[in-house]
Amino acid sequence: MYRVMLIDDDVPMLKVLQQMIDWEANNLQIVGTTYSSVKAMHMFEEVQPDIVITDIGLPQKNGIELADSFTSIKPDVRVIFLTCHEDFNYAQQAIKLKADDYLIKDQLTAEQLQKSLEKSVTILKSRSGLIRWKTSNYNSQLFRQDLLKRVIDRAPSEMTMAYASQIGVSWNYPWFMLGIVNVQFANFDKRYKQSEYQLILYAIYNIALELSESFEGVTPILEKDNIAILYNFRMNLAQNATLHFSNFLQQLRSKCVNYLKIQPSIVSVTDRMELDSVGPAYQQILQGKLEFYETDDYTITDISQSAAPIFQQAPQGFLNSCVSQLEQAVIKQDLDGIHSILLEIARNARESMIEPSDFAKELSFMLRGIELMFSNLKFEEDLFKYLTLSRTLSDSMELIERKLVQITESRDKQGTSATQEPKLQVIQQYIEQHLADNITSIDMARYLYLNPSYFSRYFKRMTGLTFTDYVHQYKMKLATKMLKMSNQNLESMAIGLGYSDRTYFSKVFKKYVGTTPSEYKAKHTARK
Repeated sequence: MYRVMLIDDDVPMLKVLQQMIDWEANNLQIVGTTYSSVKAMHMFEEVQPDIVITDIGLPQKNGIELADSFTSIKPDVRVIFLTCHEDFNYAQQAIKLKADDYLIKDQLTAEQLQKSLEKSVTILKSRSGLIRWKTSNYNSQLFRQDLLKRVIDRAPSEMTMAYASQIGVSWNYPWFMLGIVNVQFANFDKRYKQSEYQLILYAIYNIALELSESFEGVTPILEKDNIAILYNFRMNLAQNATLHFSNFLQQLRSKCVNYLKIQPSIVSVTDRMELDSVGPAYQQILQGKLEFYETDDYTITDISQSAAPIFQQAPQGFLNSCVSQLEQAVIKQDLDGIHSILLEIARNARESMIEPSDFAKELSFMLRGIELMFSNLKFEEDLFKYLTLSRTLSDSMELIERKLVQITESRDKQGTSATQEPKLQVIQQYIEQHLADNITSIDMARYLYLNPSYFSRYFKRMTGLTFTDYVHQYKMKLATKMLKMSNQNLESMAIGLGYSDRTYFSKVFKKYVGTTPSEYKAKHTARK
């Protein structure tokens, strides 16, 4: 079980974090919480957490300074920043410290928190040996990436071939074929999380690397979002080079299905190319998405005849005629209707040769519109990332259809009757009844028998504020009246309004009123 420490000078936020997810079910244990950066240093040394979630805007020592100190004590600790500050400078510093995530409090959901923690756990596992990156293999991978860069930059062939020999890659013949292996996201999404994408790509690379030992001349190279396969060969009547390369790619595909349960998509160039033609062919395929309106396994036999397709920008309102039909199909829970409408969208895109990135944007806008129809619906952000990266039309449409079918079936199970939205008066009454408590949106949602994420979105839409801000504002209005009308001391007032101490109460009061309680009281006393 991984140990987690929480740091935030906003005490109610600490409570929200503790309630937001089922920590134990996620193999996590909260071993310490504190609102003080000074106490945080002592606590860190004592409990030695694996993961720290910390606010940035802390007094005395801010969260970035804390994280820097933590990593000097325990270099493998994972850090997630949580803050109200949207200043990009903070994000830049967080990136330099290699933080696992940077979350905005006002926008935080249970799903976002869980994804960030899953990312941290994945990294911890990788460093503890569950996913082994051997140093020798890693160096070999970097050398191969440098080799591919030389090929793409069209360095002199003699120098590139010599460099290949130095790093243990035998390119002894004049001709090359090319393969580009990508993940099909519709297939990937069934079994894996987005945070595992690079690990799965690395696993495919390892399979290709092991398989290449039995196929002379085949060199796999791991890139950021794909795997390049270069095949060096000579013309030989005793061996069919095209068949040899095709057999390698077929076996790679088969092993990915057997071991990883995913089906990769592969573009192969079986034309006979010299080395200085390989780089331009690789870039042409990647940048042009030549395969987008083709099959998932697309073969180019003559690279000179495979100019980049002439794609068209998506016309304004390209999907308008289909969107309303699709929305109605979702409302009516008509799965056949959803399927036929998506087929029509794909057919229109193919006939018009819509530019793939434009098409991905149009699909994303369409899905965002469907989200707005249902107050309890939220597509995972992974979906929109996959649509951007997807290399084929069929992959994009399968992704969308499965998501729409899932939400349609989910609505069917839950029943179609709309959840009655609570009145603001009921919420205010609950706040008044619990003034002395640190109530959170999760407490409120439970009282109303609502999903916490849905309640947070509904409340923000209804009031324009987060629930935490609303509660603070509500209590500060009461506090201003009390300061004007009574001689109650600040300590008892703070406790009566649910704040842990006078200092914290004063901080919140100044944030929402603009002055400290003492200044406010002095100002209004002077007017009498």
